[in-house]
Amino acid sequence: MQPQPAQKAQKIVPVPTLAFSDGHLAGHRVRLEEDVATLGRREDNAYVVDDPRVSRVHAEIRREGSAVIVSDLGSSSGTTVNGEKINGSSVVRHGDKVGFGPVTATFEDPAAAAEAEEATMVFEAPKVEIGPHLSPRQQQVLEGMAEGMTNSQIGEHLGVTERTVKAYAQEVYDKLGVRNRAGAVAQGVKDGLL
Repeated sequence: MQPQPAQKAQKIVPVPTLAFSDGHLAGHRVRLEEDVATLGRREDNAYVVDDPRVSRVHAEIRREGSAVIVSDLGSSSGTTVNGEKINGSSVVRHGDKVGFGPVTATFEDPAAAAEAEEATMVFEAPKVEIGPHLSPRQQQVLEGMAEGMTNSQIGEHLGVTERTVKAYAQEVYDKLGVRNRAGAVAQGVKDGLL
């Protein structure tokens, strides 16, 4: 009998979760494994939150790549992210407090937590000419945008994930007072950053 080849261990992919810490739901965790699913107190939801203050079908939770998006589905008590009521959809980030009516959970993204831990490691940053109000990394992301690179390409060039690039891009938009890449590049040229 021939020996069987050793099987490789499968990679364990961390799954984002909602961790409840209040009332009778304290300690309850909802693993967000579906690409698109509803959350509510009714049993036919993929994510059941058994609390009478949560609507029967309260919200939709969608995973797009590494992003997790929460949408209120016309619930009677609303959906909030960090205390702000959402109209439509909102991307949630690691550590955000997501409220389904008065019931609140902490969004935990193990991949983002590991990324943040890596970000605290000390590396020598490449020398970059920076503008008056952008960090070196924000400047690099802006320059990548100006060169027409996608977020994925910028991330590959800088050695970070696409999700991290998106976060830096949003910071650039906020600092420059614009809404999109084209506006950021135009304002960057105007401010002498490019």
